[in-house]
Amino acid sequence: MNNIQRNFLIVIILTLCGLYGKAQILDSAVLNHQPVFAWEQLDTLANKDAVYRIKIKRKMPANFDSLISTFPNLQELTLQGLRLKNIPQQVFHLSNLTVLNVENNKIEEIPSEISHLVHLERLILNRNYISFLPKEIALLKNLTYLDMWSNNIIELPDEISALKETLKTIDMRVILMSDERKIMMQALLPKTEFLFSKSCNCKM
Repeated sequence: MNNIQRNFLIVIILTLCGLYGKAQILDSAVLNHQPVFAWEQLDTLANKDAVYRIKIKRKMPANFDSLISTFPNLQELTLQGLRLKNIPQQVFHLSNLTVLNVENNKIEEIPSEISHLVHLERLILNRNYISFLPKEIALLKNLTYLDMWSNNIIELPDEISALKETLKTIDMRVILMSDERKIMMQALLPKTEFLFSKSCNCKM
């Protein structure tokens, strides 16, 4: 049995058990085979339980706050290129999220409420203006991938060392920093793979 056959079999079993329409956390292999819905498809969608992945690009919908909470199985949310200065507060109520992608916005700060997303495995923050992460990032015990490339961040909170056994990769390319800064970060997470650009001859 190949992976695709296995994934479809899991979905069938969950459906027969009456679990597929409830808030169930799918593993990444199964999740990747779920359809990605654009916002325009959602208004008239009859079965909201079938929505696991949503992608919004270019323009933030006016009804985002009122509609986003009506998808009980939502696990992957992409808010890309929307000129957002903040992550919408309603996002932090989506407790089943395993993937949050807010790339290519104007976000300067990740609030402490990020800790509410306890199932988060992948946090994608690239191409923003983030200069620091909150210490509450350490509460994301399932986080395996953190994408920070092309931000303003040059240090990590000491508390992130709590993720040294689970956080596999941090992408910090296209960020100017010295070798000293890189060494300090790696000391917090010695088992994590860091992706850096070339070091600058600077104090950062």
